[in-house]
Amino acid sequence: MANEQDSFRQGLSMAMRLGVELVVSTVVGALLGYLLDSWLGTRPWIMVAGVVLGGIAGFRTVYQIATSNEPHNTDHTNQPPR
Repeated sequence: MANEQDSFRQGLSMAMRLGVELVVSTVVGALLGYLLDSWLGTRPWIMVAGVVLGGIAGFRTVYQIATSNEPHNTDHTNQPPR
């Protein structure tokens, strides 16, 4: 039972991390685009480009995390893997 809960928590943790990565990168791209638009007076074009580039960066990061072959250590006793 405890192993099922650990597995569920790991899955939930990974899902939250992927969602946050995607949202944060898109918001950062939008904010940087907005600031550049305000400074250069080119509204809304740089902000649109920032949203697109931020979204692409977010999807790239999510893809890299989701497809990483790094094994996850579920043993919480701080012992090195055998």
